[in-house]
Amino acid sequence: MDDELDDLFGDQQLGEDITHLPHLPTLPRGLVLRINELRASGCSQKIAWSNTGCIASIADDGCTAILRNLYCDPTSGLWKLSNGDEAKAVVQAHDRHTLKHLSWNHTGTELAVIDNLGNISVSSLLSSINRSSLSSRCVLGAEDDLSAPVGSMWLNQDRPLLLHGLATKNTNGQWTFTGSRFRQAGPHNPHVVGEQSSRNKAAFVAVTRVGSVRLLYQGPDGVRWLEIKADLENISSAQDLLTHAAICAEMESSMLVATYSVSKRIRTYRVGVDWSSQSVVITHLRNIADCSPINDTLVLSGLPLTSPHPEPQLYHLELLSPAPAPDLRRKELLPPMLLAFFCSSASTDKQPTVAVDQSTFITRWESSITKPSLHPSFAQSGLKKPNGTGLSDLQPEITFKRLQDVRVNKVLVAVRELHLATTLVLCYSDGSVEFRSRSTLEPLLRDVADRVSSLAQVGLEYLPDDPLLHSALSPSACALVSLDEEGTAKIRLMQIPQPYCDNILNKAGIEAVAEACLMQFNMSYVGYGNYHDDLSAVMQKFQKHFLKDRPEEAREFVHVFLSDMCRILQLNVDYSGDSKIENYLKNVLHQKTLSMQHSLGYHGEQQHRTLPSKVAFAILQLRWAALTFLMGLKQNPPGTILSTEAGFNRTETVRSFFGMISWTLSLMNHILDELFTLLSEVEEEGPVTYDSIESKIQARNTPALALIFVSQSRLLFKYNLLRFRSINAEAVQSRPQNPTWRELGDIFRRSPVPIQSFEKVIVDVETSVRNIYDSNQISDAERKDIEKKMLITGSVPPKLWPAIESLLTKTLKSVREDINRATLYFHDISWIGLSDDRASDQWRKEHRLDIVLFGDGGFGAAKGDYGLAGQYVAELRVWELVDGFGPREKGD
Repeated sequence: MDDELDDLFGDQQLGEDITHLPHLPTLPRGLVLRINELRASGCSQKIAWSNTGCIASIADDGCTAILRNLYCDPTSGLWKLSNGDEAKAVVQAHDRHTLKHLSWNHTGTELAVIDNLGNISVSSLLSSINRSSLSSRCVLGAEDDLSAPVGSMWLNQDRPLLLHGLATKNTNGQWTFTGSRFRQAGPHNPHVVGEQSSRNKAAFVAVTRVGSVRLLYQGPDGVRWLEIKADLENISSAQDLLTHAAICAEMESSMLVATYSVSKRIRTYRVGVDWSSQSVVITHLRNIADCSPINDTLVLSGLPLTSPHPEPQLYHLELLSPAPAPDLRRKELLPPMLLAFFCSSASTDKQPTVAVDQSTFITRWESSITKPSLHPSFAQSGLKKPNGTGLSDLQPEITFKRLQDVRVNKVLVAVRELHLATTLVLCYSDGSVEFRSRSTLEPLLRDVADRVSSLAQVGLEYLPDDPLLHSALSPSACALVSLDEEGTAKIRLMQIPQPYCDNILNKAGIEAVAEACLMQFNMSYVGYGNYHDDLSAVMQKFQKHFLKDRPEEAREFVHVFLSDMCRILQLNVDYSGDSKIENYLKNVLHQKTLSMQHSLGYHGEQQHRTLPSKVAFAILQLRWAALTFLMGLKQNPPGTILSTEAGFNRTETVRSFFGMISWTLSLMNHILDELFTLLSEVEEEGPVTYDSIESKIQARNTPALALIFVSQSRLLFKYNLLRFRSINAEAVQSRPQNPTWRELGDIFRRSPVPIQSFEKVIVDVETSVRNIYDSNQISDAERKDIEKKMLITGSVPPKLWPAIESLLTKTLKSVREDINRATLYFHDISWIGLSDDRASDQWRKEHRLDIVLFGDGGFGAAKGDYGLAGQYVAELRVWELVDGFGPREKGD
């Protein structure tokens, strides 16, 4: 009797029949559990990568959220995942309930977390050097046991995004880029972050199991979060309960919602938002009763129809928002598309790893808008057209046309929209990742020719690796982070598959990869938060693994990227005229491009930077020093005594300048010492010529000459030196009795190179360069090209040889009298990160000084690093300066 009850519904027979299918493999237990999670609810995402670079994930205990980031290890120079920090704000907001789903907003600054009870919390991301944290903003409690969300979405920002078309090479060998900006569909939170800001405040919408729409949005004060709630339909039975919901933006003030219920039906709605009345208007559109894959698709899967097998079950629902058409010039939008993903794998209590089929079936519907019209039979009947029937008042209707089903011989575990929903990224359980077209769902073809559209198109892909259960793609989709069954995070990068290396590791192929990387960098700058660490990691891997034994090709790869980056972004690199420092510092594009230039030549502190990387390294630090002086001393014009107000009586404010002043003075000493050494070595070997100087520069790998000829660094030097005069005058004339100011004055006095001597060098070089430009009638375009080449190569071109000769033979000899050469020679510059001698190598092995990308999320200071102000960043110990140059810990 007990056996009969156990098999009351035929489960035992079904399990036996499934087991006796010899040609079908079994699924791992972890994958079966993951599929069951996906079937149970549309909100089960356990890891997400924000557009600012922060990676949030749910820990193995299910109650804790972990924050990680991608960082470059200073020891090895490899990009890795950080260990992770617990997000205590999330744990406190959910009172240690089991977390089920998390999602970042489009700007990457707000994280929504949903627990098993249906509570929704929103936390803001707080970032600083070496650490990220979350601050809880609001918690939306669950009303009952059935209010758990089954689908959610963050509302878009009301701003245009850039989408690149094909990049093609013209007859001159130059790459031309096409692209258009497309405004993201609404609705949008009407409140903006600031009065002069175009960034909307955040808004989050969720659909619950009982069909309620909950819109949570940030109020105008930026503190309160408000809620708008409405019901899609009344739930009258358990069969009407929802398991999945998909949402997408549609028009200015409305969005589309698709739901899937226990009764296996899809319903679609339009949800309009009236922000003024804080209400929503819900319009029921269509019901789709038959949404399962058709029998032909099942036959193709290899399942004999005579064998008992469970019907494929839906485990993911996706609504694709309107997307640009392939021809970007026409500015047309493709209509929304509905995708339903089914899997026929099954499990029983006795055999939890049994699988009927390892395939994913994708059913698709394309929406279209039809205008109401009379049937043609009315025209044939000869009757007069009715007046006042209200046809013109009827609203256009949305219909959903079913497209051909698609079958994939893998189990899908994640879907991601890319490039304004024109491309879909599909992640599978076997670890593979595919890029597919939105319109046809066909994989993107690999094609290396005189055209470029994406990294996948030029041959980069994710190589087969460990199975995927939980995964998240980086903002540009060129890096992937995954969680295994134990909750361990792992990073994967796009690269070239080995069989394809011969086709791409040639001049044309390497150039195509550089252009594809540039397209992605440009879209990241214009679009989503300016984050590009993932792209830096991919480019570094391409250099180190595939161009390791090809130094010329590696240099050409970097040069093509940097040169076209300046051209495509229309970056102003010519500051040889009288430019205002404020305009230069306000242009954040300089920091982004210099950061990229530096990262491409950085391979860890145990290896020497390349010459272009050193130039970018120095300019970034000079820029940060100038920015600090501009913000801290903006009330005082250059060359005047500092105000005693605005915090300059505080010791910690004054000490914050110590590191920047010390590093800049050391850089000045290093530049003049290198120039004196170059001149001496060349004079000993023969006449001073351009070729002899250039060969010595390349052999010594020194950026000294470039840093005083590149107009950006000259502009920064002039501004910083003027501020140095003010600070030094304050220390000597106004506050000689103050110990902190006296210590600051000692830093200036101990520098072997006086401020006025280095100022003379800068002024003479600028005058010589300007005379060359004027006397040779060099056009603006040619001048910009000269400045660009100096910036991205670290070499001064032959056209400026008269200025180099004047510097070496006249200017240096005139300032030599003011400088003690012996003191300058023995002065310690090992800590500034620009020299390749043994003392500098040893210092880098024992210490780390990284102030390059402060606040940029790239080479941010890690534990044990020295900050610009001379502080030990991670443990916040107080550091002194050794003789005003180089940090040491108190008590050493």
